[in-house]
Amino acid sequence: MARIEHIVDLRLFEAIGRTRSLTDAARDTGLSLTVVSRRLKQLETALEVRLVQRSTRRLHLTPEGEQFLENARTVLAALEIAEEVGSDRGSLRVTASVAFAKRVLAPLLPRFMDVHPGIAVEVLASNDVVDLLQQRVDLAVRQEALEDSRLVMRRAAADARILCATPDYLASAGAPQEPADLEHHRCLSVGIPPRRSWTLLRDGERVEVPIRPMVSDNNGEVIHAVALAHGGIAIKSVWDVMEDLRAGRLVRVLPEWQEGADRSIHLVFPDRRYMPRRVRLFADFLMVELNAMLDRNADLGLWPSA
Repeated sequence: MARIEHIVDLRLFEAIGRTRSLTDAARDTGLSLTVVSRRLKQLETALEVRLVQRSTRRLHLTPEGEQFLENARTVLAALEIAEEVGSDRGSLRVTASVAFAKRVLAPLLPRFMDVHPGIAVEVLASNDVVDLLQQRVDLAVRQEALEDSRLVMRRAAADARILCATPDYLASAGAPQEPADLEHHRCLSVGIPPRRSWTLLRDGERVEVPIRPMVSDNNGEVIHAVALAHGGIAIKSVWDVMEDLRAGRLVRVLPEWQEGADRSIHLVFPDRRYMPRRVRLFADFLMVELNAMLDRNADLGLWPSA
């Protein structure tokens, strides 16, 4: 039976499988390209199986390589757990949307650091769906449905997308009384090119409303600022505008209607058997804090019943 003599070979192959590039794996592991190529060849010789197929443009894992990668990740995760026994230390990488990272995660991090001073948090704020394995992300906060079957998901809290605007804008332009009235308002839309309609729901009723997207952006932060400057009506997650609503800077528009149904905040993890203690601690912390925020703001009536 073949034996893997060095844990560095497992780390090296995990980097190869994650980046699909010997050059990138060399950079990630701090080894030279020559050493990476040699150790990969030695690994294949020891296992008596080809793990990768090289082409002129891309490196591909063989089926055996994919299986070995999965096994290597399991071993490395277990080793990481073993090294952390009895200690709350290390670093974890978290990803979330730009708005959620700025308005929800950031204010919570000092409290987490007070409780767990040995854990450093790296925040990857992006509205793109980040590949958790490729980017070595430990935990993602997602407000959309999970599509990648390789990942595991944990529901954290309720979410909803609501229409909102400033009192000054509504005083000037008039408050819509029904969804069809939105066609005559300045609407602020996420997406490039902008959306030309909004789908709204109320107690099972569904309407598709044509809109005039006067300002659009690619991540929601610009339209948030435009809405606060009395520029029009936006659809935002309640988590993005909670403090604005509490302070009266924004108010709900058509409060009986929302975009989509049964929306939730999910914590998403790489699909692996073992989860480092620091990741479990952060996930549990978020679950408690997010639901505490729900309780503190229940009077705003923003969320559907959990």
